[in-house]
Amino acid sequence: MYIKQYLEDNRISIYKVANSAAVAYPTVFNIVNGKVDILNCALGVVKKIADALGLTIDELITLCDKNRTFELFRGEQCHLVKRMGELNYVIELLESRKIDYYWKLAMKTEAFYLLAMLDYLSRRNNLPICEEYNEIRKYKLEKPLYPADIELSGKLLGKDLHKKALKKAIPEFLDYNIVECEVL
Repeated sequence: MYIKQYLEDNRISIYKVANSAAVAYPTVFNIVNGKVDILNCALGVVKKIADALGLTIDELITLCDKNRTFELFRGEQCHLVKRMGELNYVIELLESRKIDYYWKLAMKTEAFYLLAMLDYLSRRNNLPICEEYNEIRKYKLEKPLYPADIELSGKLLGKDLHKKALKKAIPEFLDYNIVECEVL
């Protein structure tokens, strides 16, 4: 659930959202804190909150989706590359402007993952690097993000697989502190 982080990052209080949207404070509070599923809210309420934040309804729902995890997102992207093919995936990624979409929502991990995938597939297919994202390329996650299976193996087996994963990691992903060893 990213809505709380989005509000913090943009220095927007729940009170300000409720006031601007003309929606009861407890309603906004419960949505932001995951006590109410936004998909169960009246469309009019969702629209008012989205408008108050300068977001589309889809963007607001994405920020409030408490069932979405990065591992699910990562898996979906890898599956899309396999299903669509590398070049079609690159075309779709650029045309849909998903990197911009996630960056705007302050969902940096997802934006970095997509940008890394774009750069990786561009290298694999001898395509020029899309310079449109050079500003985002200046940033990266604060600490390395390892795949869940690496973290889980460490906890269950007591083995530290981080060094091994780092050695096998794809460079384009490491640029953003994402340890990705296998996409295709």
